[in-house]
Amino acid sequence: MRVFVTGATGYIGSAIVAALVRAGHRVTGVSRSAERDDVLRKAGAEPLRGALGKMKALEATMAEHDALVHAAVDYLLGPPADREAVDALLGAARRGGPRVVIYTSGVWVLGPTPRHVTFDEGALINQPAAAVAWRPAHERAVLDAEIPGVATAVIRPGIVFGGKAGLVSPWFSQAMEKGAAQIVGDGEQRWPFVHRDDLAELYRLVAERQAKGVFHGVDGQAVKVGDAAKAASAAAGRGGAVKSTPVAEARLKLGPMADALAMDQLVVSKRGVVVGWQPKHPPFVQDAGAAFREWSA
Repeated sequence: MRVFVTGATGYIGSAIVAALVRAGHRVTGVSRSAERDDVLRKAGAEPLRGALGKMKALEATMAEHDALVHAAVDYLLGPPADREAVDALLGAARRGGPRVVIYTSGVWVLGPTPRHVTFDEGALINQPAAAVAWRPAHERAVLDAEIPGVATAVIRPGIVFGGKAGLVSPWFSQAMEKGAAQIVGDGEQRWPFVHRDDLAELYRLVAERQAKGVFHGVDGQAVKVGDAAKAASAAAGRGGAVKSTPVAEARLKLGPMADALAMDQLVVSKRGVVVGWQPKHPPFVQDAGAAFREWSA
């Protein structure tokens, strides 16, 4: 297949590109600079100059591909740029050519998990985290698009780990530089984790199978943040030291992101089996040592 990927040099996007190239697909990745062009070429992909907020200009080129994957995010440009990209991808699909459009959302749209409840792909979105309250409308735009011959899908990654970036890697640097991994809240909240390479395989499978609907990119483990941060600190050689910041205090610096980081979620993937997806990496608490070595490399 020919696959078009936005955010192709980003944290998740670069892993998606690698998974697609390994599987023998021809990948076009959106790039914003000559330096990133070189990164994509080294990864085996073809760079195409573009940026969020200006994706409409690439619509005709996107229409020449079999699958379109939106993995880019720019919090400075905000929701309008993301919606412009969604509209451009769907516009390209309506031109003919693409058979599947995949949108990247996230589990935070589900909001906090009520007691004794597990969120699978069929869960209703009633209380999304304020930091991503705009995302459900973009999900619906993709899922409700009625384009003959085109499958539309939404992938909701959990807390992604592995490599240099993501929400987990600061724990390593904080432990090494400040003596303790730093968390928001009391650490009793649960996060749904997923390794970056496992998540990339889910994208590949959804694209290849032209699958429809929502897919949760999570390993299904209920891991307390305090335990995960302790494992990261121990992997970084700081004996599991963890420092907690109260949510109210964290809000002063992080805004709505603080509440998202303190949110308790139990999320599972029931539809991954539809495309044959099964995470291979151990849960983060068991895999923290390997994750630290990836981060350090």
